[in-house]
Amino acid sequence: MQEIEAFNQRLKVERKIATFTIGAFVIGGLTLTLPLWNDATKYSETLFCFTRNNQPCKGEQIKRGISWMVEQERRNFTFDENVKTLRILPASSPAAPLYGLAGTVALLTAYGVSKTLTDSQEQAIHSQFSLLKVKALENDLIVANHLGVTKFSFEQQSAVTKEAIARNAAETILAMKSPNELAMDEINGRLQGEAALKSHELNLSELDKQILDNRVASAKATKELNKIQNSKQDSKSASHSADEHLKSTLLDSLKNHEDGYLWKIISSLKPLWLIGNQGSGKTYTATAIALIRKYCLDAPIYQLIDRHATGDNASVWKLLDAASLAESEDEISLAFEDCCERWLSRIKQKPTTKQQVIVDEFTNLKSLCGESAIAFFKMSLTDTRKAKEYLLGITHNATNESFPDGTASARKSGTVLLEKFSANGETPLKRVVVRYGLVDEQGNNLDDVEKTLPDWFHPEQIYQHFNGKPLSFED
Repeated sequence: MQEIEAFNQRLKVERKIATFTIGAFVIGGLTLTLPLWNDATKYSETLFCFTRNNQPCKGEQIKRGISWMVEQERRNFTFDENVKTLRILPASSPAAPLYGLAGTVALLTAYGVSKTLTDSQEQAIHSQFSLLKVKALENDLIVANHLGVTKFSFEQQSAVTKEAIARNAAETILAMKSPNELAMDEINGRLQGEAALKSHELNLSELDKQILDNRVASAKATKELNKIQNSKQDSKSASHSADEHLKSTLLDSLKNHEDGYLWKIISSLKPLWLIGNQGSGKTYTATAIALIRKYCLDAPIYQLIDRHATGDNASVWKLLDAASLAESEDEISLAFEDCCERWLSRIKQKPTTKQQVIVDEFTNLKSLCGESAIAFFKMSLTDTRKAKEYLLGITHNATNESFPDGTASARKSGTVLLEKFSANGETPLKRVVVRYGLVDEQGNNLDDVEKTLPDWFHPEQIYQHFNGKPLSFED
């Protein structure tokens, strides 16, 4: 309360000071502006009369007018001929406009003082109310805490009093009992203790029995689980053994076919490009190579890039189960960029696993995708081997129209080029020519090597070989 009274007293003092100040400015301002209401105070005046032929002016004919207005009227010749100027009366207070300006400033100052006082007191009152709310909340918390402590104290005191009364009552009852009653109480207490002990022993026995049953059930479950796990391990071992047998039989056939040239091409990380006319079976041969790399070299197909992936080539590409498919021009451009970035990332990570990228109809893709296709091809010459990715590409021929300019020597030294043939434009021939990419036992490059493909080298037969229908390579 004292704080509120002091606050109110301070506001009153401020209002009194402001009132006197504002009043002084208002009175001073009004006083200074009074001369503005009288023209004679501000302007000089002219005494004149209307007369003709310079006749003397009589008292009622004499007029008074503001000098500058009279001068304007005298420009009218009729008025000038009939007017006689008697005398010019100077302004009684030429500085009246300045006084008026000073009075205006004083009145504005009074308004400013009033507005400032109002705003400051409004803010002070708001702050004071906020402070009072905070203090009121603090007082409420203190009171609530005090009441809680008081209530807890009363409860504890009541509990202590009840316990004391109960003990006194028990002692009084015990003192009132006879020796026989005390003996009976002792016997009853002993019997109750024995009963409680036997009940506890019974509970322990039941718990031991339950623990034993749980252990027996756990042992049985463990035994059954071991049987299941052993069965699964045997199944996995048998399946693994079967898979290894399928791999070994196919690899043996590849290695024994024409000095194993095909296995050397398939196992190499050099980019492999297939060329040939339409109907020569480029797509089927590429799919067969990709399946052997998938099953025998543990290299899944990560990316398939083909504008006809879900069209003409869908039936054969589906055997690969590619993780990513790019078919439209935008998707193919993004796929080329992704390859370049992924190869750099894998090189930094030094991968231990391998994967595949397949590109079909690269001749058209180079013209459709532009720079992204050119960058893809140039980086494939050096990065695929380090990134552990098999690149398998298909194009029509090995001219500069099919590949970027200026890469002829790099293609010959860093890629494998395999040409396919067809006699009628529809049926593929087993004949192939390895244009470059093979080397002899001394490491010399071999060009234009005539070879053939095995009879079983077909994507569907290879797929079935690893999916329930093994090939017979002795036939």
